[in-house]
Amino acid sequence: MYSFEKTYNKGAEAIFGELHRKLKEKDMVILSYIDVKEIFSKMKEDIEPYYILDVCYPPAAVELIHENVDIGAFIPCKIVIIQKGDKTKVLMPKPSVQSREYLGTDGKIAEKYENIIIGVLEEL
Repeated sequence: MYSFEKTYNKGAEAIFGELHRKLKEKDMVILSYIDVKEIFSKMKEDIEPYYILDVCYPPAAVELIHENVDIGAFIPCKIVIIQKGDKTKVLMPKPSVQSREYLGTDGKIAEKYENIIIGVLEEL
């Protein structure tokens, strides 16, 4: 499977706040985020809450870059939070799949760290 996906019965803002707190507990960092709804509103377009986050765990980045310097094309991990009505979908492309398919690695290092993030997402 190319990505992790899960749907929750809560709003995107609640998911975003919980995710931020839980990642911080695991020493992970949200490097950046894009509030797509806010950007669209400046163009007079209306959508439900939609966030794109770049998440990093610095020790993982060190290990992954030592394995293959081209991994920077797939890290930091991207997490997308999409609200539709009273449900919110969270998805994350798996760097392990990208590492195997595009970089020719076994993907085990990437999988070790993506599983930590997936564990956090499962707890939301």
